[in-house]
Amino acid sequence: MRFLVACPDCRRQFDVTGRPIGSRLPCSCGGEVVVPQPHAHDAAVVRCSSCGAPRTGGERACRFCASELTLHERDLDTLCSGCMARVSGKARFCHHCSTPILQGQSALQAEQSCPACAGSRPLRSRRLGAANVALLECQSCGGLWIDKEIFEVLADRARAGKMPDGWASGGIVSTPAATEGTPATERTYRPCLVCGALMNRRNYGRKSGVIVDVCAKHGLWFDLHEMDRLLRWIRDSGEERAEKLVREEEASEARLKVLSEGLKPWAKESEKHWLSQDGRGGGGDAALIRFVSEGLRRFFG
Repeated sequence: MRFLVACPDCRRQFDVTGRPIGSRLPCSCGGEVVVPQPHAHDAAVVRCSSCGAPRTGGERACRFCASELTLHERDLDTLCSGCMARVSGKARFCHHCSTPILQGQSALQAEQSCPACAGSRPLRSRRLGAANVALLECQSCGGLWIDKEIFEVLADRARAGKMPDGWASGGIVSTPAATEGTPATERTYRPCLVCGALMNRRNYGRKSGVIVDVCAKHGLWFDLHEMDRLLRWIRDSGEERAEKLVREEEASEARLKVLSEGLKPWAKESEKHWLSQDGRGGGGDAALIRFVSEGLRRFFG
């Protein structure tokens, strides 16, 4: 049974499976996590384990994401850090209290340094509003490291039209020291906080305009205000608009390719005929117009 415990200050989750009861772990927010005596219990399905939406009656499927609202005993192998209910290790949310199930956060127990700032500025864990999740923040440049699992949780909530509770009107409330005028090093490839490999830089969703540093396996790094901009873009149906635009561009490219391939045989034939008029490319404007007209007629029927 996997045992997850959350830091009481920032809500960062730790996998304490096998650790002695009462042992202590330091958290990068400055707090301390004490391994409690587990009081596991079975809980009724009142929340969707895929998206965290409430169950209003006896329906078998979530009305928001269409996932099944049923339990399978063989899957209940994890203790929720919020209510200690037995939940599926594959679930993204506790089916009882909707706390996110974030098994990957335990990889960052030691102090981490900002991958953007010069020198070794430490990152601090902080709670994200009332979202019951934690991220790492640089108090100098305002950059944010967010685990892959947590970003997926926030993106799902943004798609449902919700932004994390406790955000300021302009986004995450950054520490006073973190301002636009505190530049990190110039935009170079940055190392992943977990594996150390250089992250890829990409325009999220291809059309969002937010260039993020991504480790496909572990998480994402956002410079100041970037995560706020991206989640608002997702909330405002940016992904749907981007997908539609990409489909239109691909369809346009396919049509141009078909047109190009279709005109190749006629182009070769017309070139031969045009050069044969007087051996020097003559034939006059009238001949050119006739051959262009004939080519268009052949292609478009």
